[in-house]
Amino acid sequence: MKELKQRLKYFARTLKEHTEYIDYHSMGHLEQLAAKTREETVHNVGDMLLEILELDNLTFQSWLTQEEDE
Repeated sequence: MKELKQRLKYFARTLKEHTEYIDYHSMGHLEQLAAKTREETVHNVGDMLLEILELDNLTFQSWLTQEEDE
């Protein structure tokens, strides 16, 4: 389980460091905006994954219980 958590943390850090290729000379404004938005989304997913991985077990179990109750 520890190795899986390490791999997931590595993956989350990789997501946070992701950079979309943007060619300002050949891409239109809308294409550039879409690329920047994709990059932000990937960074946000990385942030959320790290947040979940850094939770202690008690808090995580509490989250799961709340999800089941809804």
